[in-house]
Amino acid sequence: MFEEIEKIDEGKGFVAYDCDNVYFFCGEKGAVASDHEHDYPDVVFVIKGEVELIVGTETHHVTAPKKITIPPNIYHKFTALTDVIAVETKLD
Repeated sequence: MFEEIEKIDEGKGFVAYDCDNVYFFCGEKGAVASDHEHDYPDVVFVIKGEVELIVGTETHHVTAPKKITIPPNIYHKFTALTDVIAVETKLD
């Protein structure tokens, strides 16, 4: 009935929890989820806080609550401008 949830280090200051096809992550101001990409569309729900989001060559200031859809195979990076809580999932 109960299972441990795997804790994953998501870069400098972000911590993620692997909840099957969904990742819950949080970070303190200044945390950075380093440049990365996926071979699937990535959907991030910023629940609390503000982030600087770099998608490809574009920089965005995102304030919660927001849903962000990032196309596949595009480099992206998150920097927490405040304490942040977010949920990430992938579209198949």
